[in-house]
Amino acid sequence: MTTAEHREFSTGSHTRDTQREGEHRGHHNPDFNRRELLGSLPEACAYRHVRSTDDEHQSLHFTSPYEHADQRAAGHMEHTRREDAAHDRQLAATEANVERHLRHNDHNFAPVFGELNHLRNRDSANIERDLQHINNTMHSRGLLNGQEIIRDDRGEGHGWGVVAEDKQNKEREGHRDGTMVSTSHAPQESDQLRRHYANVHQDDEGQQGHGGQEGHRGHQGHHGRHHYNGWHQSAEGGGGAHGGTDTEAVGGHVPPGARRELIEEALRLAGVPITEHSISAVNTIVSRESGWNPNITNNWDSNARAGHPSTGLMQTIPSTFRQFALSGMNNNIHDPLSNLVAGIRYAEARYGGHGTSGVERVASRPGGY
Repeated sequence: MTTAEHREFSTGSHTRDTQREGEHRGHHNPDFNRRELLGSLPEACAYRHVRSTDDEHQSLHFTSPYEHADQRAAGHMEHTRREDAAHDRQLAATEANVERHLRHNDHNFAPVFGELNHLRNRDSANIERDLQHINNTMHSRGLLNGQEIIRDDRGEGHGWGVVAEDKQNKEREGHRDGTMVSTSHAPQESDQLRRHYANVHQDDEGQQGHGGQEGHRGHQGHHGRHHYNGWHQSAEGGGGAHGGTDTEAVGGHVPPGARRELIEEALRLAGVPITEHSISAVNTIVSRESGWNPNITNNWDSNARAGHPSTGLMQTIPSTFRQFALSGMNNNIHDPLSNLVAGIRYAEARYGGHGTSGVERVASRPGGY
């Protein structure tokens, strides 16, 4: 072999050896065909570069994108399970305390309302479902006979009420409205309201009070007539505030002898002309909506489930009552005169105009408001 031939052979062998060595190293090189390899995988896959104690041996570890999602889902399910278990224990404790309070004194709902406040503070999102569960449990244990606890969220604060069955209330869609006999709210009769009631009289024909007692809600006025003060006929005025009960609230309808003058005073305060048409219209609305029961509360429709049930003579919801009630007459939605004024002003604002009064238009509508 000549010198030139030997040099060419040696160079070729060295080149091949170098290539083989590079190929050998390439199998352990993290950059070896990485782009080509990763490019052939789904974009959703992720890789993790694993370096062993021997720097010459490296590998790629591929993980499913669902691996961590499954772990998170399992963790969330466990967290939810624990929360549900804690909530069930809290609900059971509340029911036990409510039962204990009612068995001790079923005419004092103040401690019951306190228990419900504590439950709502713990979990306000499920309070409506929990409240229904509590009512069902109490009924199954012979408590709250003919009564039901409802939400009574007036103003900025949350509250509670107790409604009792009143067979005089008409049934609507298979439901009977309840009469509020207890509430966590405690408004006071204002001087303005007291003066306005001084203008309302009750004729002798309407003096029959609760249980057949003669005119025990009013006092002797001029010409043998009695002043009528409907404040005392509301749940709050009758002792049902702050968790007490007004046992006379059920069936405590405004007596017929006081209705006309009550309407006239409400129209005057609302700024609506006092005519036979407007008086008749208001009487139609009230007779249809509440049957002249100032403590009637709708405890079954969507408004009730949302915590602001339609209430009172004109069946206003709390927000409407607050918006249209007059100063000094805005703290008791069950007060007959206050509710009448707010309902009339609302009817005029929404349905009045074009030569027709709002109350007359509402009275002519089959669906009322």
